[in-house]
Amino acid sequence: MDDKQRVFRSQYQAATSPYYHGVLHGLFVFGLGISLIILALTQVQGAGWAWLGVPSTLLFANVNEWYVHKNRLHKRGKNRLSQLIWHRHTKEHHHYFTHEEMRVASTREYRIVFFPAYAFVMIAIQSVLLGLLCALLAGRNLAYIVFATAIAFYLWYEAMHFLCHVDESALVRHLPLVNTMRRNHMVHHTQALMTEYNMNLTFPFADWLLGTSDLQRSLLGTLFNGYSSQHLKPEVVRRYQELGMEPPVPHVQAPLEPGSGTVLPQSQ
Repeated sequence: MDDKQRVFRSQYQAATSPYYHGVLHGLFVFGLGISLIILALTQVQGAGWAWLGVPSTLLFANVNEWYVHKNRLHKRGKNRLSQLIWHRHTKEHHHYFTHEEMRVASTREYRIVFFPAYAFVMIAIQSVLLGLLCALLAGRNLAYIVFATAIAFYLWYEAMHFLCHVDESALVRHLPLVNTMRRNHMVHHTQALMTEYNMNLTFPFADWLLGTSDLQRSLLGTLFNGYSSQHLKPEVVRRYQELGMEPPVPHVQAPLEPGSGTVLPQSQ
């Protein structure tokens, strides 16, 4: 981590409320989310074809995730809300985490990983409205299934994003899809590339479909690429050469010093 990132981290941590508790933040989001999913699915009876709402909602949500990330989180909007969202993501999250240091060192840093709690409330309200529309068009079973799937997708996003910012371990390095998303997200946090590549955090379907993956592979190859940098697009290789750097991979980072947000020097 360079001095600029270290200073930004120190300032951000100093501005965090002493009452903030990262574990409680996570428990609120995942506890409430799982409760809503269970509540919705207990209302489903004899759904039949309505279960097709699961894959269709996942695909729609994945493309929407891509769109919001590329066109809202990385583009400064005109209204106050859009500017706040852009600032938190591009000016804060992408300065707190760069390809040089992607990891949290304490639970208090979960504040910059998880979305604010109110974001989940907004997603839940939007999911209710989507469910009501489905109920009007195709019945209550589809409504409950789509609602539950939308909430599950949001929780999956938060979980995968969290796993992209934890320290290296055998689990995250070898777990399929998780290792893919860790590498993808590390490339995305290369500031010179962050507006162009690897917008997905859940699974890289929209990135593959819409040409923003940094890889030149089939869909299955893209999904299960892991930490490999062997299949980079020629233009991405050229960009790294222009930057004078190698493509980053999570397992080469120095050991993280617990509780400090800094790294220990690697042994020679």
